[in-house]
Amino acid sequence: MSLFALCLLLVCPVLFLLIAFRCFRQHDYKWMALFVCLAVAVGFIGGLKGYGEMDKRTKSTTESTFDRDQKENVTRRYDEAVDLLQELDFNHPDREKAEQAVRLLQDFQDEQLVDNLDGSCPDAGVLLAYAEAMNQIATYRGHLTNRDVAGDRKLLSIVQDMPASYKGKLAEKIVPLRRLIISMNEAAAKEAKVDKENAQKHAENLSQGKYGGIHPGDSEDNITAAYGEPSRVNVTQGEGATVKQYVFDHNGRSIYVYTKDGIVTDVSK
Repeated sequence: MSLFALCLLLVCPVLFLLIAFRCFRQHDYKWMALFVCLAVAVGFIGGLKGYGEMDKRTKSTTESTFDRDQKENVTRRYDEAVDLLQELDFNHPDREKAEQAVRLLQDFQDEQLVDNLDGSCPDAGVLLAYAEAMNQIATYRGHLTNRDVAGDRKLLSIVQDMPASYKGKLAEKIVPLRRLIISMNEAAAKEAKVDKENAQKHAENLSQGKYGGIHPGDSEDNITAAYGEPSRVNVTQGEGATVKQYVFDHNGRSIYVYTKDGIVTDVSK
């Protein structure tokens, strides 16, 4: 309702009362009663409308103030998180800062919240993913290996979901991290393939007697006959068994023979 219409509703009762008073002076009580009723009815309606408008304006002002305060609070947390992420180093990750950044950005998973910010906190979702990735990396205390990456499904999932062609906030840190983790995972796969091939080759060499005729299951007494005196023998005791490692130096290469309780368990070069 317009302000003019609202004022009219509030003024009309006064006009009706004036007319009713005139009718009273003319002893026209029928019309007087009619205008008095009209004044009361219109005044009541005007009062309700006026109260409604005031209540609406009050709520609108309250909501506007709340939205502004909430936006300022969220924006402040976003800026704090960006500052923390800017300080994080892959080689020496600070887990406390990474965890704090995750907490500060956690609310940005709410798409409605992000929409209400009208772009004032850009790339918050990607920054949250970066914070979670750095928090995961920090658990390795600067000793993250290719195999660690390959076995860490959570870290891989976070990194692989990051945009490959990301150019937003902190892109200079996020893009290299994504490439590095993916590269380490690929390197781990190649290493695992080489290890598997070497293990197969080693098993074939053992079965074909290519280690001086010594096979797993042979007696420990046959070792020196096959290789001569060892350079050294490393002995360990554990779980009720005696485990030995015979080390031989042949033509600049080392040969290792392992036994358990007098029985050969493995041979390797």
